[in-house]
Amino acid sequence: MSIANDAKLTTSWNSKDGLERLNRSKYNSDFYQLANFYQPQENPLYCGAATAVIILNASNYGEISSQKTGEVKKPKDLGGDVIPFKLYLQQDFFNKKVQKIKSKKIIDLKQAKKLVNGDPVYDPGVTLSEFSQMLKYGHNFKVTKIHALKNTEKEIEQFRKNLKTAFTNDKKYIIANYNGKKIGKKTGGHISPVVAYDEQSDSVLILDVALHKEKWFWVSIQEFYEAMNTKDGDKYRGYLIVRKK
Repeated sequence: MSIANDAKLTTSWNSKDGLERLNRSKYNSDFYQLANFYQPQENPLYCGAATAVIILNASNYGEISSQKTGEVKKPKDLGGDVIPFKLYLQQDFFNKKVQKIKSKKIIDLKQAKKLVNGDPVYDPGVTLSEFSQMLKYGHNFKVTKIHALKNTEKEIEQFRKNLKTAFTNDKKYIIANYNGKKIGKKTGGHISPVVAYDEQSDSVLILDVALHKEKWFWVSIQEFYEAMNTKDGDKYRGYLIVRKK
């Protein structure tokens, strides 16, 4: 199927059809929980960081200590104290535990991952497994990782069941790692939250963090699963079910 045809499979979230799907869906609670905390990725390399802080802020709102990257210090003649900023920013995602899994310098393209025959090899991307570990060990989430190893009705039906379970539990969230080009999008390997499921159209709503390229969109669940059933290195992409411990 061509990209031009694939593009017709996605529907803008706030189109007439998109809003009808959202309003009639029985599984849309995550949209209303996460939209309030949406942050587009602050650069082309931070889809994982943006996705993580949306969920970190939703999970910890009201309990977040001041973030250094958001603090503003008043001048001395105004007291010199710090104005607190109790939200996670994308730079806050990269704490010491996260960077033990993958260095921020490598993700920021400031350092090569390795040398091959004396030539630097850069690898700014974050795999599903790496992202799972970052959330689990770096930010104290319980994470269930599912690689989309096969694209069969059995796996897709399990995805539907997992979506329904997560969207009826205000502690659980779904994060997808997919190839956007498979569904006619401008993104390649990408990470974003999945926030609603509409049974009538059998489609999911993606809170795409790549706002510099795409708006939020609905897509057929079968086509979206195909986009997850793609290789990232030697392993398949897929999705995570996450909740705060």
